[in-house]
Amino acid sequence: MNPSTAFDAIAGSYDDTFTNTAVGRLQRASVYDLMVPYLRDEQCQRILEINCGSGQDACWLAQQEKTVLATDISPEMIAVAADKRQQLTKKQQDRLRLQTLSATELSSLQEEAPYDLIFSNFGGLNCLSPQELPLFLEDAAKLLRPGGHLVMVVMGRFCWWESLYFSLKGDWHKAWRRRKRTATDAPLDEHTSISTWYYSPLDFTTQAPPVLTQKQLNPIGFWVPPSYLDPFFAKRLKVLQLLHQLEEKTKRFAGLARGADHYFLVMVR
Repeated sequence: MNPSTAFDAIAGSYDDTFTNTAVGRLQRASVYDLMVPYLRDEQCQRILEINCGSGQDACWLAQQEKTVLATDISPEMIAVAADKRQQLTKKQQDRLRLQTLSATELSSLQEEAPYDLIFSNFGGLNCLSPQELPLFLEDAAKLLRPGGHLVMVVMGRFCWWESLYFSLKGDWHKAWRRRKRTATDAPLDEHTSISTWYYSPLDFTTQAPPVLTQKQLNPIGFWVPPSYLDPFFAKRLKVLQLLHQLEEKTKRFAGLARGADHYFLVMVR
């Protein structure tokens, strides 16, 4: 299934299955905590969001008094984001613009450049093929001002939670699916799946143009589990809160990014 059709199909349920879950809220809180220092920079005013999904992050960025262009390949996701936009104040709404656009079409935004920060959250870039990834990085670099930041939250090539969980279930394919270099047919819900590639931070740094260099790397979801385990942990919120506390204490350890559900990677132009 092509990405637009796949994400159209889950747009109405995405917030229920991830955004508003206990796990989803905790993982997003970790991302925001790492984002805040970049947003406090007075030079960070114009933000381009890639794969904005249901608009949760776009609305939050507008609430931080930033001018935001939020894009997604899915018209239905953009429609959900537009509904959320209506809940903002008039001033915040004026700061936020939504556009249906694929991550492979960034060159069409060249006339609007430069941006101070480009942001993609929770694995949107994992939908790019190995052939598309370096082209995305090249386009992003061209849209950033000198000193601007590319902030990406990506699913890595190993997650200890995932390997343990599916190994205990005897599902060896899913336990080690992230190690594949070819596409994995990853489920979005019971009826919808999408081709997904898993990338290490090195995949980004070696394929990025020379003007982009790595600045920061952090784990997202090393102790807090992947979202598909939320039904289990939602009934054990004290355990989940303990895991979140461990996450907070260790999120500055770049080495843990190799085993986390996602990693937070910042590159600077």
